[in-house]
Amino acid sequence: MNVIILTEGGKDYGFGHVARCSSIYQAFRKFCITPQFIVNGDKSIDAILQNIDYTIYDWQNMEFADDNIVIIDSYHAPLEFYQKIAKTTALAIYIDDNNRIDYPDGTVVNGTILATTKRKDALYGSKYIPLRQDFWNTKIIDVNDEIRNVLITLGGNDLRNLTPKILNLLKNEDFAKKVIIGNSFDNVGEIEEFDDELIYSPDSRQMLEAMESTDLAISSAGQTLYELARVGVPTIAVGVVDNQINNIKNWQKQGFIEFAGFWDDEDLGENILAKLELLKDSDLRKEKQNRAISAVDGKGSLRIAKTALNKYYRKNSIFREIKKEDCLKIFEIANDEEVRKSSFSCDKIDLETHKKWFNRILNDDTTGFMVLEYGQDIIGQLRFDFDEKYPVISISLNKKYRGLGLSKYLLNNGINYIKENYNQNTLIADIKKSNARSISFFEAMGFKKEYEIRNGSALRFIYRG
Repeated sequence: MNVIILTEGGKDYGFGHVARCSSIYQAFRKFCITPQFIVNGDKSIDAILQNIDYTIYDWQNMEFADDNIVIIDSYHAPLEFYQKIAKTTALAIYIDDNNRIDYPDGTVVNGTILATTKRKDALYGSKYIPLRQDFWNTKIIDVNDEIRNVLITLGGNDLRNLTPKILNLLKNEDFAKKVIIGNSFDNVGEIEEFDDELIYSPDSRQMLEAMESTDLAISSAGQTLYELARVGVPTIAVGVVDNQINNIKNWQKQGFIEFAGFWDDEDLGENILAKLELLKDSDLRKEKQNRAISAVDGKGSLRIAKTALNKYYRKNSIFREIKKEDCLKIFEIANDEEVRKSSFSCDKIDLETHKKWFNRILNDDTTGFMVLEYGQDIIGQLRFDFDEKYPVISISLNKKYRGLGLSKYLLNNGINYIKENYNQNTLIADIKKSNARSISFFEAMGFKKEYEIRNGSALRFIYRG
């Protein structure tokens, strides 16, 4: 399986798509998968893609394999290209904020605030907004009584030459100003004439630090709004391209931004000053912050990667009975530290003991043993013992596949298998009291806590299907 991320970015395209796709790349890396990152653009994207191996290429000429997961984020690719992806790959994911085209089979991701859809196979709303890794786990800024620092950030190229105009507008204000200078600014000399702190071509860590040390932002109304929302920075937004209109309207509905207008509005400067005056009220800024952080938790890219891998493995895995060839793979799972910690027998198992146990299990009519297999890997194992009236079930996952929601798929397969092959609708799960994660999981799967066992150290759960 190969994951391929396709997007466009640079002086002609802007940098928002590249930034959010970089976060999806980082999310797959968390699951030990390194995607191919292919950008139709130019080398001006270097500053954004530090520590990411990427290729500049016009990917519309690419061919794909049937084991590919392809993620595409484009404002320009034609419908025919999406149809090719849908027909030739294992899984297609389309990132789109504006419902640009009628997409073919695949998963559409629209992480914009308050986004809705009637499409069934879709990930919609700001819980799916992909933010760069530095924004996944970060603190929320304190709301000070006074505005002491203002951050000015108008995209990677300041398309409308707004930065010097806003600096001139604010030159007599008594707060400090931090100015983001993108990699493709053509107006740096003009900006440097002002006596303000300039941050040149910041990476995501530097961008986060700039946001964490400010009280208020003046920002273009694109992807940066979501990073500002994640950190809780009250923001005056300026529209710089027409396709930001839905983003602006929905952030206004959410109650986060104060919208000053579009770049070419005659009264833009006057509106910025009016919004600035309004936001000097610290209670209002706190309210804006609460509205922002309730909408964006920073985990969107992880959710996208998790959903993609879950879909792929479910589609391409096999649920089957164990075979003697599985012995060593089961041994590796059984001896994993997390699995041992959850087991009623925590000691490490030596290989010879495991082989004897495994051979006995293969020929034991009172034990069922199933695995979920992908390629040469065992994703997870499910065992059920008929020592009592009802089967006692247990599961464990290969650490490589944890965090993808596959435990649910494995257990559902097991429940259905037992119903169909043993005519059993009641199952038992015995879980250590200290294993809060397993307790929560089995309860979510419909198991009900019945009573304590093992001298009060564990709980018995029963499923009645």
